[in-house]
Amino acid sequence: MGHASSRRQSALQTASLSAVVLIAASSASAGIHTWDIREVFSNASGTIQYVELFDAGAAGGETGVSSGTISSGTQTYSWSSAPVAPPTNGKSYLIASATFAALPGAPVPDAIIPLNKMPFFNVAGDTVSFGIFDSFVFGAVPTNGVDSLTDGIGVGPNTPKNYAGTQGSVNAAPPPVPTASFWITAALFTSLAAMGIIALRRDRAGEQS
Repeated sequence: MGHASSRRQSALQTASLSAVVLIAASSASAGIHTWDIREVFSNASGTIQYVELFDAGAAGGETGVSSGTISSGTQTYSWSSAPVAPPTNGKSYLIASATFAALPGAPVPDAIIPLNKMPFFNVAGDTVSFGIFDSFVFGAVPTNGVDSLTDGIGVGPNTPKNYAGTQGSVNAAPPPVPTASFWITAALFTSLAAMGIIALRRDRAGEQS
């Protein structure tokens, strides 16, 4: 009788412990699992990049995004901060390089990719994943400094957006290189200016004589 009671108590304790573990695991996954990779952006050299996440779920309680991990074919980056305020559904979470954050028009990133993790993804094509929950497989991304690649949509003007709801647009294109016609025009202008100065000096010399 005593042994049977002891076995029942042990079984109940095991069942209770299992339930606690399952609930904890469920809570942990529920706090992050509906976030998807939405948009990626890069300049030609891969020194300016961002990855935007989007909560496509309906519950609005996915506050664990503030402690997550993204990975590519060559890099992995994890960040950790206090949980974001709910509701999270329909919101974005911006992970970007410091070089992106320094550009005019850039919204403040929610997480900064360290310099030693750059380039984070290959501009010729890569797979960027958010933990085990979502992956975005893509080919070559636009590198003109103004367009980005959005999952399910394709190439279009960059629209980075952070969790606060601030959306921006950046220009990471390199400064234009002067063409041959520019230098020819500049040389011609300089020559004409020099000829004008010489002619003016001659006129003045003639007047004085």
